[in-house]
Amino acid sequence: TLLNLSVHTGPTFNPSSFIIHSITRITRITRITLPRSIKPYQSSSESMSFPVAPAFGALRLASLRDVPRIATVATAGFFYSPVFPWERRFHRDFPTDTFRSYEKMFADAIISPDYVALVVEDSHDPAEAEKTGATIKPDVKIPTPKAGDPVIVGVATWKLQPNSTRRGQFIAPEDSSAVRHVFDGGLGRDKSPFHADMLDEKCDAAEEKYFEGHLVDMVVVHPAYWRRGHGTCLVEWGKALADIDRVDQGVIAADMGEKLYTSLGYGKLDDVRAVSGDGPPPHEVQVGVLRYSGPWSAGAEL
Repeated sequence: TLLNLSVHTGPTFNPSSFIIHSITRITRITRITLPRSIKPYQSSSESMSFPVAPAFGALRLASLRDVPRIATVATAGFFYSPVFPWERRFHRDFPTDTFRSYEKMFADAIISPDYVALVVEDSHDPAEAEKTGATIKPDVKIPTPKAGDPVIVGVATWKLQPNSTRRGQFIAPEDSSAVRHVFDGGLGRDKSPFHADMLDEKCDAAEEKYFEGHLVDMVVVHPAYWRRGHGTCLVEWGKALADIDRVDQGVIAADMGEKLYTSLGYGKLDDVRAVSGDGPPPHEVQVGVLRYSGPWSAGAEL
């Protein structure tokens, strides 16, 4: 499932950004070079059971308690992806459905043993709500942080390759309980199923062709905190993990996300385009198919 965005209709703000809603797939390849800035990480409770992973550094594991804030960040950021107005055509009418959709999307990844979900924090900007054109309407009351308080400003998820020895390595200890809050995803009234399904089918075909359907990735940063290196930090961690595991990492990303990925060493493979004259604009959307191949990989020459 891809992301989405629309033309900025809120206060003046330059979205030359960087939001990415991306779908990433990983293929098993044949030495790994871990960047000097990335130190090894071991999960705390079962450090002897899992392979070494990159240190989190400024990042940390996401947990279910973070989900409402993550949904706020996702709504604010994904709003600028061209996939957002294509798929979530009724966001203005049903903003809570958008919020609840992102809650479930990220909650499912956080508690899945097959996923990694990381967040990055920054000092709270009290004016952050004015720096997105999205309508953010939570279904729960979220405490308002004070200026300067640390808040989540970016999030990324990765799906581990099939039969990964890391399965379950990245679930926060507090989320290991059998009793968990249920995020139902809302009623989906903000979406156009026709347009969403059309793009999904084309992306699924591209994933099977280029990535063998192995890894899904989402990266998003709240626009109030763009241009501070948060997205780069998240993507670099994922690359370091791919290097350790000796896998190529694929991603399907929209315009600004594509620029970020290519700047970090991903090679362009193809474009995916969906076109429909039904309903109001947009009548088409395009996303790029990219892949990262480490120096050890046969695909590194791309």
